[in-house]
Amino acid sequence: MSLNITARQINIIKILLNSKDTISGIALSQEIGCSSKTIQNEIKDINKQLRNGKILSIRGVGYKLEGSFDEVNLNSNLYDDVDRVEYIIRKILTLSNEEKNTIKLEDLADSMYVSVSTVKNDLKEVKRILEKYSISVKSKHKQGICVLESEDKILNCIVDLSNKRDNQLSLNDFLNDDIKERKLLIKKLLLDILNENGLVLTDIEFKSVLNNILVMLSRHKYNEKEFIENYIENYRSKRSSILENEQNKEIIINSIKTFCKNLKLATSIDISNDKVFEEFLYKHISSLCKKIKLGINQSPIMAQDIKIKYPFAFELANIAKKTIEKDLKIEINEDEVANIALHIGGAVERASYNNKDKVFKTIIVCTSGIGTSMLIKAKLENIFKEKLEILKIIPSYLVEYIKVIDVDFVISTVPIEVGDVPVINISPILSEKEIRLIEKYIETGNIYLDLDIKSLFDSELFFTDLVFKRKEEVIDFMASKLVQKGYIDEDMKKSYFEREKIATTEIGNMVTIPHGAIGKIFDNKIAIGILKKPISWEISDVRLIIMLALDKDKILDYEVIFSKIYKRVDSIAKVISICENSSFEKFVNLFN
Repeated sequence: MSLNITARQINIIKILLNSKDTISGIALSQEIGCSSKTIQNEIKDINKQLRNGKILSIRGVGYKLEGSFDEVNLNSNLYDDVDRVEYIIRKILTLSNEEKNTIKLEDLADSMYVSVSTVKNDLKEVKRILEKYSISVKSKHKQGICVLESEDKILNCIVDLSNKRDNQLSLNDFLNDDIKERKLLIKKLLLDILNENGLVLTDIEFKSVLNNILVMLSRHKYNEKEFIENYIENYRSKRSSILENEQNKEIIINSIKTFCKNLKLATSIDISNDKVFEEFLYKHISSLCKKIKLGINQSPIMAQDIKIKYPFAFELANIAKKTIEKDLKIEINEDEVANIALHIGGAVERASYNNKDKVFKTIIVCTSGIGTSMLIKAKLENIFKEKLEILKIIPSYLVEYIKVIDVDFVISTVPIEVGDVPVINISPILSEKEIRLIEKYIETGNIYLDLDIKSLFDSELFFTDLVFKRKEEVIDFMASKLVQKGYIDEDMKKSYFEREKIATTEIGNMVTIPHGAIGKIFDNKIAIGILKKPISWEISDVRLIIMLALDKDKILDYEVIFSKIYKRVDSIAKVISICENSSFEKFVNLFN
C-alpha cells in the first residue's frame, strides 16, 4: 500500500525524529505553523497509514515516536524547511526590481506543493533573515508580498547570502539567463577596464566587484561597458580616499580601549595590556571598515560554528560589537562578530596564562602503594616536564610534614587539608580531566572545580508561570532569590543589571542568559525562570531566562557548560517544549 503522506506530515515526523524528548502539541503547532487541533488530526492520519511505527500521544506531556518510520520517504522531492525559505527569498528578491514585484502566498504554496499556512510559517524565518540586512517584507492588498528597499540594501543582501556557506544559495540563483550566459565575457570586460585604469585589486576585491556588477547588470538594462567603466571610476575614487584616511586609527584604538574597560567591568577579565590583541584587532577592524565602505563581501568564519565551539568568546565579542558600532558608526554582522570572538578568545587565553616561566613545586600524597605513586609521578613529569618539580611522594599520615616544606600546591589521591596550601585531588589512574585540573593550576594559579552541569540546578531556583512586564523586574526577582538562598552577594546582584546595560544577554529563540561579574559567588548555581507570556527584552521577545551564578575562574569546563546550554535551546521548538512542559525533573533530564 502506497502512503499518502503530505509535506506537513513529513515535517511533523522529521521534527519528532530530531528530538530526544517528547514535544508538546503547542510546540509542534508553533514550529509547523498551524493550530494544535490540526496537529492532532495530522497525527491521527499518519497513524492510520503507518504499519511499522506510530506517533504516541502522552497526555499532558506531548508526542513521541515509537517503532520504525523507514516506510516514509523523508527525502522525497518535496521542499524541506530550509529549501522553502531559500526559495521564497530568491523569489521576492529577484522580483524586487520588476514592474510586477509581488507574488501571492497561494502561488508560492502551489509551486512548493505545501499549504498556505506552511508558507506563512516559512515567512517568519524569511523575515528574520532579511531583517539582518535591514530589508522588510511588505504585503500589498490582494497582490501578495514584496520587498521595497533601496538597491544598495538588496545588492548587499544578495551578494552576502550568495557567499555564505550555511545555505544553498548561489549567485546564479539571482542572475537572469542572459547574464549567466555572458558571465565570462563580462569578467573579461572588467579585467580590460581595470588594466586600462592601472588598478590592481586583491582577489577578494575582484570577486566582490565582479559579483556586484553581475547582479546590477542582471537587475537593470544598462550598457555593459559604460556601466562597468563608471563603476570602476567610482570604486577607484572611493578606494583612494579610504586608503589615504588615517583619522580612523585613533577612533579604532580608543574603541578597543573602551571595549577592554567594559569587558573588565562586565567579566573582571583584564586584557587592556595585551599589545598583541590591540594590534591584531586594530588591523581586523580597520580592514572591516574598508570592506564595509567599499561594499566588499566575502565568506568569513561561520558564526554558528564559533557560537557552539567558543560560546563565551562569542558573547564577549557582542560587547565589542556594541562599542565598535557606536564609535565607528558601522553595522557589524554576526559572522564578523565571530571573527572578533577569535581575537578575544586568544587574548583571554593569554591573560589566564600568566605563569609561563615559573616552575611549580609539589608533593604527591598517595595511599595506593609505591607502584601507583611512581606511575603518577612518571606521568606528571612526562606531561609537564620543566613546569613541575615533584619534591616527594609521601603517605597521608605524614601530611603534617608538608607544612614545613615550600610547595606551591599538593596533589593527593585522598581528601586532605594542609592549611593554606591548595590541594588537587586525583584518582590513582590519573584521568584526562585531572591532568587538565593540574594544567589549569599551573596556568592560572587557581584550583578549578570539575562540575556536572546537573549539580548546578536547584528545584528552589526553578521558577515557572512568572508574570512580569519588564526585564528589570525579572532580573531583580531571580537575583534576589539567589541572594536570599546565600549563593551570591548584593554586589553580584547589581552586576546583572550593569552587564545588561553593556550588551543584551539574549541569544535568540526567546532565551536570555543574564550573568554578572563583580561581586561574590558563594556556591555555583544556575537559576531558571519561565514566563507565563513572553516579554520584550531589548532585541526580541524572551520567555526563558537562564540566570548564571558561576565563578568562571574556578570551573574547569565553563565553556562546555555554556555550550551544553546553547545546544538545549538552539531552536524555537525546543524552547517552547521546555516552557510548556515546565517541570524541574524534565528540565534537568535534558542534560543527561
